[in-house]
Amino acid sequence: MTHILITGPCGVGKSTLIRRVLKELERPVFGFETQKEAGLTDPVRGTPLYFYPVGEPRRQTEENLLGYCGNRNVATRPGSFDHFAPLLLRPLPAGTIILFDELGFMESQEKQFCAAILARLDGDTPVIAAVKDRAVPFLDRVRSHPRCRCFSVTAENRDARCREVLRFAREQMGGY
Repeated sequence: MTHILITGPCGVGKSTLIRRVLKELERPVFGFETQKEAGLTDPVRGTPLYFYPVGEPRRQTEENLLGYCGNRNVATRPGSFDHFAPLLLRPLPAGTIILFDELGFMESQEKQFCAAILARLDGDTPVIAAVKDRAVPFLDRVRSHPRCRCFSVTAENRDARCREVLRFAREQMGGY
């Protein structure tokens, strides 16, 4: 199994491409999405970033608050990503696809979380992930993982790239 990593600049449509592919594959999805909640921006701390497990209601609580982004500064709550590491390692039903949307630099110092991500990439359950295009050791390790293939997305190629990723995913997952 070769896992799928979607890379590209911010705002180019990585998450949208992934949602389109997952919709076409029609398989159960497990994993997470991280989301900046601009409507909850604090003038001092910045925009809060939340962790949302796939398939669960999106609630903004202290438990799933990862940190704040603003004015080119990032403030991660210590241990906030590590808190979710056990969730990422739980057993999954056959036919499941794992979604990591998205992997970035904020979690790079969270050892348990990073280890859980790498363990999933070592495994046989298909992973599709959006990965930031930043030179950070953890992200470099993810992008160069021997069981992963990176697809770079731009505004110009995103529709063609979506078809390519879907074709590749079907090949990897046995025709789904």
